[in-house]
Amino acid sequence: MQRECLPPNEVTCVCLLKACGSLQEAVKGQEIHDEVLRRGLLRNNVKLGNALIAMHAKCGAFAKAEQVLSQLQVPNVISWTTLISAYADHGKGEEALMCYEQMRYNNVAANTVTFTCLLKACGSIKALDKGEKFHDEIAKEGLFLDNVVLGTALVDMYAKCGALVKACHVLEDMPVHNVITWNALISGYVEHNEGEQAIRCLEQMKGDGLSPDAVTFACILKACASICALDIGVRIHNEVANQGLLYDSIIVGNALVDMYAKCGALSKARETLLELPERNSISWNSLISGYTEHGEGAKALDCFEQMQQEGITPVAVTFACALKACGSIGAVYKGEDIHNEIIRQGLLKDDVVLGAALIDMYAKCGVIAKARQVLEVLPVGDVVCWTSLIGGYAEFGQDEEALVCFELMESEGISPSPLTFSCALRACGNLGAADTGEKIHNAITKQGLLANNVLLGNALVDMYAKCGNLAKARQVLEKLSVRSTVCWNALILGYTEHREFDQALNCFDQMLSEGLFPDEATYMCILRVCGSIGAAEKGEQICEEIQKHGLLQKDIMLATALVDMYTKLHLLGKAQQTVEELPFRDVFIWTTLIAGHTDHGEAKLAFECFEKMQSEGISPDGVTFACILKACGSIRAVDQGQIIHYELAKQGLLGTDITLGNALVDMYAKCSDFKKAWQVLEELATRDVQTWNSLIAGLAVQEKAEDVFICLEQMQDDGILPNAETYLYVLRMCGNTGALTKGAKYHAEIIERKLMDNNVLISMGLVDMYAKCGMFSHAKEVLQNYSVYDVPSWNLLIAGYIEHGECMQALTCFEQMESEGICPNAATFALILKVCGNLGAVCKGEIIFRKIAEQGLLQNDAVLGSAVVDMFAKCGALNKAHQVLQELPVQDTNSWNGIMGGMIQRGDCIQVLTCFEQMQSEGLSPNAMTFTYILNACSRLGLIEKAQMYFFSMKSKYGLTPELEHYSCMIDAFGRVGHLDRAVKMTKEMTSAGKEVWPILLGACRKWGDVEVGEWAFEHVL
Repeated sequence: MQRECLPPNEVTCVCLLKACGSLQEAVKGQEIHDEVLRRGLLRNNVKLGNALIAMHAKCGAFAKAEQVLSQLQVPNVISWTTLISAYADHGKGEEALMCYEQMRYNNVAANTVTFTCLLKACGSIKALDKGEKFHDEIAKEGLFLDNVVLGTALVDMYAKCGALVKACHVLEDMPVHNVITWNALISGYVEHNEGEQAIRCLEQMKGDGLSPDAVTFACILKACASICALDIGVRIHNEVANQGLLYDSIIVGNALVDMYAKCGALSKARETLLELPERNSISWNSLISGYTEHGEGAKALDCFEQMQQEGITPVAVTFACALKACGSIGAVYKGEDIHNEIIRQGLLKDDVVLGAALIDMYAKCGVIAKARQVLEVLPVGDVVCWTSLIGGYAEFGQDEEALVCFELMESEGISPSPLTFSCALRACGNLGAADTGEKIHNAITKQGLLANNVLLGNALVDMYAKCGNLAKARQVLEKLSVRSTVCWNALILGYTEHREFDQALNCFDQMLSEGLFPDEATYMCILRVCGSIGAAEKGEQICEEIQKHGLLQKDIMLATALVDMYTKLHLLGKAQQTVEELPFRDVFIWTTLIAGHTDHGEAKLAFECFEKMQSEGISPDGVTFACILKACGSIRAVDQGQIIHYELAKQGLLGTDITLGNALVDMYAKCSDFKKAWQVLEELATRDVQTWNSLIAGLAVQEKAEDVFICLEQMQDDGILPNAETYLYVLRMCGNTGALTKGAKYHAEIIERKLMDNNVLISMGLVDMYAKCGMFSHAKEVLQNYSVYDVPSWNLLIAGYIEHGECMQALTCFEQMESEGICPNAATFALILKVCGNLGAVCKGEIIFRKIAEQGLLQNDAVLGSAVVDMFAKCGALNKAHQVLQELPVQDTNSWNGIMGGMIQRGDCIQVLTCFEQMQSEGLSPNAMTFTYILNACSRLGLIEKAQMYFFSMKSKYGLTPELEHYSCMIDAFGRVGHLDRAVKMTKEMTSAGKEVWPILLGACRKWGDVEVGEWAFEHVL
């Protein structure tokens, strides 16, 4: 046309402008505008003016559109409506409403199209009040009754503003509604998370005789995804397939993939995606996001690769989903590749969401420095970016850095979001920074964020609980308008960690009374509480609840907590049964069971579990090996321990785990293989105080005092300072060997290093050491200087007096203890009864006995009962001793030994043998002391054959190895009746005859005049 030099007329210009607007050809449109102005076509042509307004507005040039409007001599309703419509279409709702006000000011009346556009504008900015006013105007002018488009716009406006009841009423009042009307309502329900209502609308729509279109199905599938209604989603899928919509609408196909992905049916989502005739980035984004959200990060990244192989270019959302997948599985190298691609495409310049995704990925992978670097290069870092960084620092234990970032963010004028506050509170809790946490609490309160934010409430309770301020944590929880299981869990865990077990149970009961359901974390805490306080009945109730909800089959960590509780309650059978009934087991649950068996002296069962675990193909970890080494040490199974040692060396675990090295040293030391223990210790790459303590403890048990002292010196030469536990072993050796000088030296070291501060055990160790060395004034000084006035310390002092034959002082000490208001315990009474027996103080013993009886201490204490019997027997009150023995609720071998000892003392040897027979009839087995009394009685009675029978039965019948005392009794028995040859033979059978044996043999030789044997015995004495 231009080639033929024909100028365009008004109609041509209108058509051309319409085409430019549709194609957003702003430059070409401006050329036409200039031509219109040059030729003066705009003066009286409103239609052309309206076309210009529409073209500029559609191209986003609103200032030019307004300029054209102002140049029109008489703009009509179409002129104004065109601009209002453009503003509404571009999401500029406020501008659209302002334009309407100008239109009214110019006395131009709105038509149905104007109102339709205005309602769209109100919906876009959620201006419900304005929308209702327009509704009133529409109703007043009667425009609503026969206009389905306007009615639909009203439904859509109310739906977008969240006034869903009003939207529903408008739809019901409409004489005619179409699919678009229903779609508007259904979309509103979906957008406001009322998926079930959206699905009901679909049924009503079908009842109206209307068939859903692609938009309807897309909305309904979104509703199904939001409420995980997979069964309904499958029905919709079938309906869509029957109508052939999958081939006509990519929107429906994408919605299907998204629905399956969000419902966790990932295989079906992938299958659906691959069946789509056309796929785009949105299709793949849904699948990638679904895999990521359901913990399948590797598969998400596979999809990311496959998508690109199909020639589909990832968009910003795709990259964000792929970065989230990388963070979820720690795939930092893949994340870096994606980062480089994002930089290559220049996407970080304008997309802060993508920047936040990058920061989050690096933070979750633990590369916090890189995350911070990304934040620093972003043109704009928003609160999401900062929150990701702060959260990353908190997640990886860099809590101080997290709080520094939090302060830096605020200094840059960025207001924290509730999630930011939660991350910062977590850091405060981890650090125990209660003051900083309280400041953050005040900021949250000041901003009014706590009212309905469950996340913040939970974080505050957790922070105060971790900081040990449990009263404040409970106060915060009780003020929350909405309390969740999570916040109760935080408080229950806080009480549990701080050993306030009754309060933890109280919280649990209160939580139940509020109608909240415990989750796995709640049950794990409460099981731990029950195990700690021995609440077997409560623990069983919890177990029944867990089983009723089928949680054990789903959560191995919960099952492990249950096994741990049973082991702590000594219910090892139930612990074993729980493990065996599980459909799957891991190393942690087996290790918990092995540890339980070991801690309760069931080493053989621990070994059986260890072997069964390996037979199931489960490899032990460091903790498992440490537990089984402890079991080896407990029963001195050095051969089994060596096998474990070989396996540890083979796997190279000793070079990386000091705990295992310590466990090995401890095992060899407990098995008395000190050479091997020392060898392991020397070969360890690193040693700590526990390594040395393991060796020192083993030596101390075997009373190898000199070796203990040598170890202590070498430990200090190694640059390792002894701790309180070390000194306890060393002080015990000082006391047992009378090494007072060394003990005083170590006392000085303890004072210098302030190890006695709040350490009662060290003070008791010192009291014991000084008492055993006979330095009672020093022992009392420790008691007074360090205010150690507890019963065990007094017991040690009394025991020291007894050991040094200071029985009267022991009694005085006991009386002083009572005068200071300290109540004796069973151990104290047992010591004082021994004093009374040694002194023959039967009256004092009778008083002590009455006190014991009044306190009911004899009901479950066989040791104390034996001490009472022994006291009366030693005092010669054998009838009383026998009476007490018969009345004891719990009798043991030692109780009978006390009677027999008293009878030997009085020379009632025949009664001793009778007593022995009676003891056996009660089902009690004799011990070494019993045989000492029996052999002594036989010796005095001259019953050498009977004595020999008893002596041999020790090993053959009772599994007892005869000791020096028993050999001495037999030699004495043979010597008394002149059987010196048998006495000599017995002496030669001894591994090493002690100095006590030779005087007995010499006495017999003198009695029977056997010079030859006498000379032989005399030589050994020399």
